[in-house]
Amino acid sequence: MTSDAKMTVSAIVVTVLLFVMLISGGLVGCPYYKVWERKMAGQAELQYQQGARQALIAQAAAEDEASIKRAEAATRRVRGWADAAKRGCEDVGLTNDRACINQLLRDAATYSIAKEGHEGVIVSVGAPVSVAVQPQTGGRQE
Repeated sequence: MTSDAKMTVSAIVVTVLLFVMLISGGLVGCPYYKVWERKMAGQAELQYQQGARQALIAQAAAEDEASIKRAEAATRRVRGWADAAKRGCEDVGLTNDRACINQLLRDAATYSIAKEGHEGVIVSVGAPVSVAVQPQTGGRQE
């Protein structure tokens, strides 16, 4: 064999060996890559779920705070109705008249329901006073 032929055979052998090493390295490294890839996907999902959980906690806290504020506003509104009813009865000379105060509370609750569009509300100040109003639907009836 000539030296050129020996070099060609050596180059082919080296090329085949490199190719075999590359394929075997891929076969060995591929499972490790899949494990790493799954680990990274799991960590990303965990971070996403933690963020979603924190968002839900913040939303629940905001809803709790809003419901407390709505309850406080309703309490102030009912106290205002009660004070206005007492003053109204005093203005017409019926101081501490429960019937007068109850009627004015009913009127205030009815007005509030009609104004805000609620279907009904229960108002209780001192003696039980309850009002339930159904909104009118349709046009004017004559």
